[in-house]
This record gives sequence, structure tokens and C-alpha cells, in this order.
Amino acid sequence: MNQDRRKFIQTSLAASLAIPLISQSLWSNPRSLNKNIKLSLQCFSFAGTLMNGKMSILEFPRLVREDFNIEAAEYWNIPLIKNRRDSKFIKEINKRTSDYGLVNTIMLVDLFDLETRESRNICDLDQKRRNKAIEEHKEWIDVAKSIGCNSIRLNLWSKEMSALEAKKISEDSLSELLEYSSTLDMSIVIENHGGYTSDALWLVDLMESVNHPNLGTLPDFGTLNFCMEKAPSKEGNFFGSDCINQYDKYKGVEEMLPFARGISAKSSVFDSNGEEINTDFERMIKLIKASSFEGYIAIEYEGSLMKMYGSGPSEYLSSHEGIMATKKLIEKYI
Repeated sequence: MNQDRRKFIQTSLAASLAIPLISQSLWSNPRSLNKNIKLSLQCFSFAGTLMNGKMSILEFPRLVREDFNIEAAEYWNIPLIKNRRDSKFIKEINKRTSDYGLVNTIMLVDLFDLETRESRNICDLDQKRRNKAIEEHKEWIDVAKSIGCNSIRLNLWSKEMSALEAKKISEDSLSELLEYSSTLDMSIVIENHGGYTSDALWLVDLMESVNHPNLGTLPDFGTLNFCMEKAPSKEGNFFGSDCINQYDKYKGVEEMLPFARGISAKSSVFDSNGEEINTDFERMIKLIKASSFEGYIAIEYEGSLMKMYGSGPSEYLSSHEGIMATKKLIEKYI
């Protein structure tokens, strides 16, 4: 392991272990959804305010507990980029996590340039770019570990290659990363997040081929998450264009559930009855309850980001309103 990286982990973990835990009795107990299923909150729900600088990621732990009375937090690497190597910053996240009695779970990792919209990932035909992405992910594994997360989510976006080629490259890259992550007792999860990963059967085949105890899936309810092919991009549309090859999201979630290490309950727009207009939450929750899944269902409200970049902003609630609407909907059907 790189000596600077090792020192960073040791310093950050030492700092976090030195912080006494605040008694859980200070907080009212979150509503128990199911014996083995609990709620978490993904900080992407605040993507709009995090990206425009109106909110610091350091505010997130307090919001999770005080505003929503949720016990677990998921992170996203983008708001952490500038301070990821700052041991004082990491120590402060750990302090606030401890102060509010939270559990940190998964960190979503996007190697994505927000200005150029170019991405880097471990499923790349070019070996040099692929190796660079592997090394960058190793650093984010370190960062996630340093704030108490147990997993990172990475992308397997692929261009100009067959499904078989993408699988082979993904297997090789994942094997190298899993060798590293396992030494830190960290897992890697793959979300249905575009390209071949939106084909749940392709993703399940990859899980079975790699067959590693530290590898799993992260089923996401999002409709675009199951889009296997989009129409040509529309000018000025941050979220891309219409889907022309859509995988059945309910079938996809059901197929991914046996390998799931978490669930992303994505939401964006609600009707007058409080139902999410793009996803039948009742049907999704029934699938989860009927499976062997145990762990956290993460609220991931994307309306704040769509309000910032998408069309028809009047449709979207604020982050707080959207999170509460999603929480209520999950609790209604669990």
C-alpha cells in the first residue's frame, strides 16, 4: 500500500476512534421498518445545494438525525473531493457522525468531471486510463473507510465494446480492486447505472463470474438507471435524452436483490396522493420484503438536482420535502 495512503488511513481512523460516542438515548428511536430492514439517507438528496456551495457536506450528519430522525448515512464522493486528503476535515466528519449517533454505510464514487462531463471508470478499453481509474478508486476506498463506510459504489460504464468485452474487462479490474478493498474489509457494490449495468441479467452474470464475498449489487429504483440505450443527447439537457431501450425496472430489481448490499430508493416527483409518479413503491417494497435482503434502504431524492438542471422545476419539491415524502412512502409500505 502507498505509504502516504497508509498514513492517511491510520491518522483518520485514530482520530475517529478517539471520539467518544454520544448515548443513543439522546435521540428518539427511528421507526423500525422491518426486523432486518432499516432506513438510511443518501447525501445525493442534497446534490443541488451541495454543488452550488450553499451547503457543506459537514452539515449532512446533523440533517440526517435532527431533521429526519434517520440512523444511517450514505455519502457521495463529489462533495468530498477538495477535502478528501485533509485529516482535520475527515476527523470533523467522524466527530459529527459520532455526535449524532449515526452509522455510515456506502459511498457513491463518480469519477466525473462536472464541467466537461467526461468520466473515468475501470471498464475502459484503454489500459492506461483503466489503470488510472483503478488507482483513483483505491484512494476513494481509503477515504470511505476513514469515515466509517463499509462499501463504495463504482461505475462500469463502457463504450465501443461488446457485452462480453465489457464483462471481461470488468472482471479483471474488479479482481484487482477487490484484492485491495478486502485488505481493508471494504466491499464494492455495482449499481444499475447505465450501459451494460442497466441490463440486470448482465450484472447478475458478472456477480456470479467474479463470485467474491466483498462484491455485491446496489439496486436503484430510477427509471434512467435501467435505460440500456438513450436517444441522441439533446442540447442543454443535463440529464441526457429519452430512453429507447428500457429494461423492466421491477424485474431488474428482483434479479439484483439476491446480491444486494443496499437499496437506492430513488424518487423525484410525487402526485397529490404522495405516490412517486415514476416508480410503484408498493410493488418495489413487496419485492424487497419477499427477498432475503437485509440492510438499509437509502432515500435518494434527486428532485433537487433536477430542479437545478432539469426542465419543469415547478414539479420538484425541495430537498427536505422530497426526502420526507420518500420516507413517508417507504414507511407506508414496509
